Amino acid sequence: MADIVTPMALRAAATLRLADHIAGGARSVAEIAAATNSHPRPLRKLLEHLCALGVLREEAPGAYAVDELGLPLLSENDDLGVRPFLDVDHVVGRAELSMVELLHTVRTGGHAYEGAHGRNLWDDLDGGVAVGGMEAFTHTSPGFDAGLVVDGYDWSAVGSFVDVGGNSGALVTALLRAHPHLRATLVDLPCFARIAQRNLELAGLADRCQVVGSSFFDPLPPGADVYLISAILADWEDDRAIAILRRCAEAAGEQGLVLLAEVHLSAAHADPVARTAVALRLEAAMGNPDRTVRDLEALAANAGLEVAWRGQGSPVRSVMALRPALVATGRSAR
Repeated sequence: MADIVTPMALRAAATLRLADHIAGGARSVAEIAAATNSHPRPLRKLLEHLCALGVLREEAPGAYAVDELGLPLLSENDDLGVRPFLDVDHVVGRAELSMVELLHTVRTGGHAYEGAHGRNLWDDLDGGVAVGGMEAFTHTSPGFDAGLVVDGYDWSAVGSFVDVGGNSGALVTALLRAHPHLRATLVDLPCFARIAQRNLELAGLADRCQVVGSSFFDPLPPGADVYLISAILADWEDDRAIAILRRCAEAAGEQGLVLLAEVHLSAAHADPVARTAVALRLEAAMGNPDRTVRDLEALAANAGLEVAWRGQGSPVRSVMALRPALVATGRSAR
């Protein structure tokens, strides 16, 4: 159960794209080594182990082919999600491999990725450390019951909003399409801002949304009616989540609102091993994936905000509008 050789052999095969090179005509150890810039001696032993697993087969002495079990490792089958998941140069595989630092999460409550690499995943993505996989963040349909944000909040009196950590622009796109009077600003790291700008242009909405490549830990564009935080805080520990809320409160001022639409991710699976494994993976990958509504309200209070409105929730998302907490001066609420 604890053998680490086979999982790492599969990751080496995926990262070197062995199946692609073999299917492309590299058959001998020397040819595969040249194609993958690998050392022939350990490569031969890796190939032999993959044959023993049924991932590859030796058609003739020293001539390798991809066996049926190895077909998901072909790049043409990446839509299955197997090879990227195992490729340690890919953002998905790099994040998954950080599970080797699960002990760091258990001891400190911090991300396993930071324990493995000394940096968070977002900084690595923005710095181009992961050489592949940004396409994993280019989806154009919002998830996690995002309809609760698009249709469950009264946007009729809102003129402008800022999507804080808007990623690919999926939620901004849905909101602008559903509410033609809205204008938006999307703020996210430059690597995501580029993706969002392209998606908004393709959607014909770039004239209604300004894209800003910046961290949401830095000052946000001020003066909007609503500052939307959707599925962001779960990635961060409490102190950083409070810092994000404070930046939103600072930009919103006394006249704006902070619309918090947070996700609550839990493992739902009949098999107890699968369920507990998913729970551990979420815990290691995220700052706090399963905060309750009460937990979110406590974070808001620590950021100087109070609940002004509660929306309809679902098992995976809660929605609430926040405003600056009343102070002793007798200032009235909006």
